[in-house]
Amino acid sequence: MREPETETERAVFDLWTELRPDEAFIQGVDGCAGQFFVPTPARVRRILERIARIQRTTEDPTERKLLASFRARIELREPAALPEALVESLFGYIVKEGVNAEHVRGLATAGRKALDARRAQSAGRTPAGMRALVQLACNGLSQILDTVGSQLREPKAQAAVRALKAANARYAKAFHLRGFRPEGTFAETYALLRKTGAELGRSRSYARALRDLWDYDETPAQVEAAGLRMLRRELPHFKALVRRSAEELRCDPTAEAVTERLKVRRGLRPDQILPFLRQVREPAMRVAHRHVVAINPDYTTEIIETPPYMVNVTPSGAAFEVDALTDHSKEIFLATTDERSAARPAPGELLNLLIHEEYGHCVHGSNSAHAFAATPRVLDIITSTFVCVSEGIAFQRELEFLPVLQEIAAGKLSGEAEDAFAEALEPWGGITAASREYEFLTQLWRMVRFLRVIGDARINSGKQDLVRFVEWAHRTTGLERATVYYQLFPAHQVIGPGYASTYAIIGERIRELQQDALKRGKTLRDFNAYASSLGWPPKSVFEEKLAAWARAP
Repeated sequence: MREPETETERAVFDLWTELRPDEAFIQGVDGCAGQFFVPTPARVRRILERIARIQRTTEDPTERKLLASFRARIELREPAALPEALVESLFGYIVKEGVNAEHVRGLATAGRKALDARRAQSAGRTPAGMRALVQLACNGLSQILDTVGSQLREPKAQAAVRALKAANARYAKAFHLRGFRPEGTFAETYALLRKTGAELGRSRSYARALRDLWDYDETPAQVEAAGLRMLRRELPHFKALVRRSAEELRCDPTAEAVTERLKVRRGLRPDQILPFLRQVREPAMRVAHRHVVAINPDYTTEIIETPPYMVNVTPSGAAFEVDALTDHSKEIFLATTDERSAARPAPGELLNLLIHEEYGHCVHGSNSAHAFAATPRVLDIITSTFVCVSEGIAFQRELEFLPVLQEIAAGKLSGEAEDAFAEALEPWGGITAASREYEFLTQLWRMVRFLRVIGDARINSGKQDLVRFVEWAHRTTGLERATVYYQLFPAHQVIGPGYASTYAIIGERIRELQQDALKRGKTLRDFNAYASSLGWPPKSVFEEKLAAWARAP
């Protein structure tokens, strides 16, 4: 297992294992099995004192920014974050080792204490939007506990899971939102939020979240302005694609009409989604490796269907990694088939998802774990809020793959890998149709990511409520209201204020650095291999390393 190399690096690493022993175990620290941080006032006070002591001993930017993010996670008090962390921890345990009764018992026991401790500390009014996020997170926790409990036979472990489920119910009750159903339809949820509002109560903390959780130096107003610039820059091209697609599909020239017609004509049933991905992924990987990003020879990824308990925060797909600190890391690609949030995706949409999750996130995780084209330090591999740099890589990867796909479809690019890729798409309508869909849907997803930036800034700063933002986004881009809602609110605001902005803003910075590297004679494939091997240091450190690589002779 990777180990820290300096005294302060060791201090930060050990602090991480105490604050997030669940994540540490999933990433390879076996001594943390069955543990979870219980935020009692005394323990929180000791942790904050440790953070302050370590900060006084280091000037290293990665160490200082990690410590600031740890402090912010503790002090910002996001009530949905705790049940959501337990969902992700239980899922990680299952992926890593199955259902281990001893480890689950320890995790469930500590998780129950953590929920009860945090509930007891909750005071004052919680806004309706935040209560909705808590209900979504608690619903996911309840579902995964049902799954885990059904596989347990050891009585003490079963009792611990039942106790955690009861604590989760108490926690959900403390943040009850009358009329809200986590499993409700979009129409039901949207009608309720029109009545109750969806205030999150983050206006005073949002600027700090941007700085400490995600390493932004922009103000909330600057984040919004950046999102608007990106949207306005690319919206004319998107609208032209909408008109072209509408003519081909013979429907109204709106994004909503085009996406609906694609679902009807080309959409895959839930039981077709994984077969499509499994058939296309290996040929697509060979093409990506040849033209877009060098992939380490030990790369392995497993595709699985997104479990029901993670659908609310995974509307299309996600990537997950276990044992990143060891020599046997494993990548997981979650593909969502639930028709509420991933209704009948066309082959081009699934291809976009594949490129984003596998050859963006999963390659980033695997190349970094194997130190393929760079040598990340141990603090660059631990899980923290700074994993957000991977969103920028994956966002940019979608765009990088587009010209390659178009040239293969046009017959301008051929070879064994390219021909096998085109052949894999034949049962699904062929590469020409997939290429046209991919272009439209890649641009649509760019609109979604730009809207996430704008919505994240407006909603969390209190400038505009969720419903008003969804209506504005629908009028401005023509995207379905449900798409805007699911892609901004449950999927990203549960993770925390500022996270939704990371895709586009970090992706755009990577794009700028990439263009500089290409002008200096570097190749796209080599640039991306290096970027995908750096791990996930703080955003500013990541960008400095990329800029230095681009400038190097």
